[in-house]
Amino acid sequence: MIDYHTHTVLCKHAVGEMEEYVESAIDKGLTEIGISCHNPMPEGYDPEHRMSIEEFYAIYKPRVAQLREKYEGAITIKFGLEADFYPGTEAYVKDFIAQNDFDYVLGSVHYLGAWPGTDLIPVPMFERVVVNARYEEYFRRVKQLAESGLCDIIAHFDLVKKNGARPDNNTGEIDAAIREALQAIRDNHLCMEINTSGLRKKVAEIYPSENILQLAQEYSIPLTTGSDAHKPKDVGADFDTAYSFINKYANGKVCTFTQRQREEIEVTALSSVNNNGS
Repeated sequence: MIDYHTHTVLCKHAVGEMEEYVESAIDKGLTEIGISCHNPMPEGYDPEHRMSIEEFYAIYKPRVAQLREKYEGAITIKFGLEADFYPGTEAYVKDFIAQNDFDYVLGSVHYLGAWPGTDLIPVPMFERVVVNARYEEYFRRVKQLAESGLCDIIAHFDLVKKNGARPDNNTGEIDAAIREALQAIRDNHLCMEINTSGLRKKVAEIYPSENILQLAQEYSIPLTTGSDAHKPKDVGADFDTAYSFINKYANGKVCTFTQRQREEIEVTALSSVNNNGS
């Protein structure tokens, strides 16, 4: 089993040291864990939810290297990053990624509106027309992310549903925006994660929804898995559900990454390795 989406205390809204996440992954029988704290951004962009550039170089990067060496043979540790996509910051993020040897980069959309952004998540008291508009805008932004060249994996594809507000049924504009985003993911040879954290949120549903996973299968989009853990105990949470979807919508194959090169591995092979205690 592979968990490529984890956050540590360096993200400032998560708890637990990096080693605690690794130990939790080992305890749960995972074969790989990726550390993927939020990337540094230009000054003024959401400093409450990410490490600074100084923390990245002084703490994050060297600590991943230390833990890789310490736990060699017990678990594979991948050097990852969750990179925010926001128009106007692409050059900064692209340059930062190019200067570092990440195994993979998760791409995510958290904010819409004026820089540095306001919460994109619609809440139940919004008027229905506002919810619909936010959904459409959000998926248009995901399409831009997929076309940006910044990432390898699209994180929590339908995060916009997080707080439980839903658009009207049969909204053609939203459906079109979803399909355009999926087309961009396919055309740019990206992977999409099955993110289990939605099951722990108000929406109580995996990201992306099973309906979207069905569409992703139509577009032959490969999948990987992430818990989006913000505390060590959530590493690998609800992966029984995630891997049932891998079997159903990705032909039983999960994506792994090394130095940003993707490989698809049979889930049965991973299970065999895990059962052997390797």
